[in-house]
Amino acid sequence: MPNTLGVPCVADAVRVVADAETLADNLREAEASARPVTVVGGGSNLVLRSRLPGVVLLLRIRGLRVERLAANRWRVTAGAGEDWHEVVCATLGLGIGGLENLALIPGSVGAAPVQNIGAYGRELKDVLESVTVFDRRSGGLRELTVEDCGFGYRDSAFRRGGGASPAPIIVAVTMILGHRGLVADYPDVTHEMRRSGIRPSHWAIADVVTRVRRRKLPDPRRVGNVGSFFKNPVVTPGAFDRLRGKLSIDGYAVGDRIKVSAARLIDAAGWKGVAHGAVQVWPRQPLVLVNHGGATGADVLALARRIRDDVFSKYHVALELEPTVLGKD
Repeated sequence: MPNTLGVPCVADAVRVVADAETLADNLREAEASARPVTVVGGGSNLVLRSRLPGVVLLLRIRGLRVERLAANRWRVTAGAGEDWHEVVCATLGLGIGGLENLALIPGSVGAAPVQNIGAYGRELKDVLESVTVFDRRSGGLRELTVEDCGFGYRDSAFRRGGGASPAPIIVAVTMILGHRGLVADYPDVTHEMRRSGIRPSHWAIADVVTRVRRRKLPDPRRVGNVGSFFKNPVVTPGAFDRLRGKLSIDGYAVGDRIKVSAARLIDAAGWKGVAHGAVQVWPRQPLVLVNHGGATGADVLALARRIRDDVFSKYHVALELEPTVLGKD
């Protein structure tokens, strides 16, 4: 199974899905044979174990539709199989801003709502209008609003699942773009703009974000990784005060709680650059675990558990995994 972490995984059966009709046919076939179904996009936010049982559906539903609503307001609908960064570049090329802070995030459009992708001060939910899904109970398409998606920090109703009901499958994402102002006050972006003497614009922010990401993060085409492996923890004010008694760390208000840097915690615990076999904590960004070749999903998860346990024992802050873990060993 292709995946950006580069770990080996064998699927019982793989089907490529290019449209909603093919998706429905494959789901009916799997249901008739009582085989489990796993839906995979670009494989960029997954940790795969050695085997995926049942049928794997590779979503390759394409298409990009742009509708002008007002002078500076556009409705953009992209198929779930489109590459996310290519959609960002396509909209900017049309003079439509709004996605520039989310440039160079790997993966497909269909995966974007699952974890409510976000970077440098903007999240998908900020621009999302609706998500078109295939409802496995009714066998048809339906639209979900932002409220229906239940977005949280790197989280959504798609990720949490719906209990006994089969999870709907995302086939398209619709966004309202062009009407929002620039978000250029994130520290990394601000510093890079000042250093380079760049004035903020949609294209300038996309360019700066791309440069910052390339400098900090390994290219998954060359070094296996899924990007950030841990979410930034959100703690109570009391827990934040206790944490600051142990190390110097910044906090950012999220409602009545405080978000802290997982990278700072991992670095302070001494894990930056540490390698175990083929798996390493990336020296430039300790949120990232990389596979230098030959590691399995179990190897990567074992190192992640050691980091998580050590950070908790030292700072009493629980780290959560950002990627989804699929399959069996």
